[in-house]
Amino acid sequence: MKIFPVICALIIGCSAGLSPAAEEGTNKIATLPELTLAQALRTNVASTFKIAPAWTGQCAVVHATGAFTAPKRPEVATNRYDLKFDLAVVAPKNPVGHVGPKGVATSDTNGGYRALHSIRDSLPTDPAIKSASTQTALQKVLGPAQGFPQTTGYGPIARTQLTWSLLSVKETTLDTLQVNAVVEKGPGSGEPRVESLEILRGAARPEIKAPKKT
Repeated sequence: MKIFPVICALIIGCSAGLSPAAEEGTNKIATLPELTLAQALRTNVASTFKIAPAWTGQCAVVHATGAFTAPKRPEVATNRYDLKFDLAVVAPKNPVGHVGPKGVATSDTNGGYRALHSIRDSLPTDPAIKSASTQTALQKVLGPAQGFPQTTGYGPIARTQLTWSLLSVKETTLDTLQVNAVVEKGPGSGEPRVESLEILRGAARPEIKAPKKT
């Protein structure tokens, strides 16, 4: 992939290492030495690797319509905009939920991981995403929806929520994109249409910890 030389130059130079989104809390992390992200992503062996330093940052909603304009519950709003990637994930050949083939994620307290973002060479633009009015059109822009579609209780007609969590590597940052869409298919209608849409974008950088006091 094109991203590897960029990561190597960035990470080796500073002696450090390099998104439903698909939630993978049941995937247990093997006991492995810490690697830079560049080292972890060079391998094609399906596994999960601890990376150091972690990459941290913030994301924000840049576009919201329909159901996604409603205020978020405080417990949800508190952490949903924080980014922290401390794991590299190399997916198996036929991954569940259309994730991968490689990505970064956040380690979970139960020994698994969450907030998995699949790595892409580039991310689609907001106008391209917003112009997609059907599920098929969205998938042409973003690829297959990740994770498992969820039936929502929003509105009188049964609707399905789809999610994408993607990431690309720039010289000094990881650019993130998360797209949530609610699609509906009314009685007698054909193609499921996009009823609500939310786009979040963010950036993460290598975490710099203050030196320990002696």
